[in-house]
Amino acid sequence: CMSHEAINPQRNMPLSIVYTLGIVTLLYVAAALALTGMQPYTDISDVSGFPSAFQSNDMNWAAQIAAFGEVFTLPIVVLISIMAQPRLQYALAKDGLLPPIFARVDENGNLWWGTVIAGIAMVLIASFVPFHHLNDMICAGILIAFAMTDSS
Repeated sequence: CMSHEAINPQRNMPLSIVYTLGIVTLLYVAAALALTGMQPYTDISDVSGFPSAFQSNDMNWAAQIAAFGEVFTLPIVVLISIMAQPRLQYALAKDGLLPPIFARVDENGNLWWGTVIAGIAMVLIASFVPFHHLNDMICAGILIAFAMTDSS
């Protein structure tokens, strides 16, 4: 659904997906190796893995940086979700899987209704659902999205 904004999407979209998955996989494996090298896997915190691992190795300065990184990246994930959600809803509405209001485009070509509806839903969910449930749902959603991307 984001390919409408790409230059030469037939060539660039598959390349960007493969490159992104490859880079993310390498970074994830490197981070997992570093984390399990610092601490036995049974002692890794479910909530805050790197900061607690750094603290257990008496590296409080690194724990502070890792904790800042966790807090700093959360809004970025939300921003990217908000950016992609209306376009995904637009594609689903064009296919008849969502109501037509999600496919409405204003005079400037913006998906105003989809953005407003997705934003209101996200604000309500973020306001009333406890953070640990949100974290689990975000992780599960990313896992499903990557699994669908890999299998398609």
